[in-house]
Amino acid sequence: MDPRHSLFAILLIAALCAAGCTTAPPANTTPTTTATATPCVACGVNSPSNPLANLTVDEQRLVAFVNEAAAYAKSNGRETALTAFNNRNGSFIRRDLYVFAYDMNGTVLALPFQPEIVGTNRSGAVDLNGVAYIRDAITAARNGSGFFRYHYPNPARNFTVEQKTSYVIGLGDWFLGAGVYTPDPVAATVPLRSRAGLVTFVEQAAAYARANGKDRAILAFNDPNGSFVEDDLYVFAYDMNGTTLALPFQHELIGVNRSDAADIRGTKFIKAGVSAAQNGSGFYELRYPNPADGYAVEPKTCYVVGMGDWYIGSGYYSARTNTSVNSSAMSTKEELATFVEKAAAHARARGREPALGDFNNRTGPFASGDVYVYALDYNGTALALPFQPDKIGMSFLNATDSTGQYYTRVEIELARNGGGFVYYDYPNPDHSMASEPKMSYVQDVDGRYWIGAGTSLPVVNETATR
Repeated sequence: MDPRHSLFAILLIAALCAAGCTTAPPANTTPTTTATATPCVACGVNSPSNPLANLTVDEQRLVAFVNEAAAYAKSNGRETALTAFNNRNGSFIRRDLYVFAYDMNGTVLALPFQPEIVGTNRSGAVDLNGVAYIRDAITAARNGSGFFRYHYPNPARNFTVEQKTSYVIGLGDWFLGAGVYTPDPVAATVPLRSRAGLVTFVEQAAAYARANGKDRAILAFNDPNGSFVEDDLYVFAYDMNGTTLALPFQHELIGVNRSDAADIRGTKFIKAGVSAAQNGSGFYELRYPNPADGYAVEPKTCYVVGMGDWYIGSGYYSARTNTSVNSSAMSTKEELATFVEKAAAHARARGREPALGDFNNRTGPFASGDVYVYALDYNGTALALPFQPDKIGMSFLNATDSTGQYYTRVEIELARNGGGFVYYDYPNPDHSMASEPKMSYVQDVDGRYWIGAGTSLPVVNETATR
């Protein structure tokens, strides 16, 4: 054999091994969207593998890019390499290609477009179809190298969620990789109220926060008429302790710690959000009042993104209804607040005892259907409860609703801070005192006691009996 032919064969084998001897994904195929992805992990030296020529042009570009990054890490050391990979203006950002890196436990080491989650363990992260893509990456890296597929926001296309094929190389106790996006030809038609649309909406809000800073972002998220409110979608924000930072339709809860808040099924949704955010990002489900639908309690799918010591998210309601509150109830939050404020003015003008007598009259002007004025002092002692006169004089300070919320404590805090709305479960006198979701507004009267009134909320796809 011509020695030159032997040398060529040796060089070809070496090139294939440098690429990780991977089993490449078939060219021009559509990835599956099942909840369990099977990564194309590295093969052994003697195992059959597809030659690089069988990869698409983008996949060849991807493999070359990741090999270059791995060579840089080996030559310059891990810390120098991670600094370079985390530099979003550096040489390892090339159009839609950028390097990511994790340790073998799933902790982020490099993520240039999401720097706030560097150091976060994302081993449990899943995409919109439930694919555990970090675990797939670890599996491939432990086998030397390999490909895997999932869906991920594309920073080069305004964080639109797209199919992504990534390639990783293991480097001992850590690995690095990169990926190429495959734009969905119908991506432009993906509805906002879908998982893909929701992820894009939240990731765009996260990008705004990174570019403009936390304070400016929170100000924008709290604007009910701003660009981060789309029909029944709006951005909310909390710190990692559960304190509200942004709620555009419930400003009275800003600054309130809601870590124990639960929906009508008992789901502690703030804790669910914190848990998902601590993992980088994630989905959760709950039942929540819909401001675009008369505050009906509806099933809601939420997606959140961790931003270091805080997180942002949004959600879409999976059921829409034309059901409105009881015809005798206040039809808007503004009407309910006005009703309570007029009652507070009445109490100040008439005096405490005469006013409490008026509020305890279930046939008087301060009781109509399921809407009635109640009064308590700041120790939580009931002063007026027209449909539960036997409970006057009792303390509600430790009272909880069916979800475990200490609703009276929340009301006291709101009253002390100028008034506001609260959501909880309470017996409805219009429905034989059955416990139902309720929205109330509370207001201080004279510094010694406060009053409130509320309306029961319709429940969509859920029974009010618990």
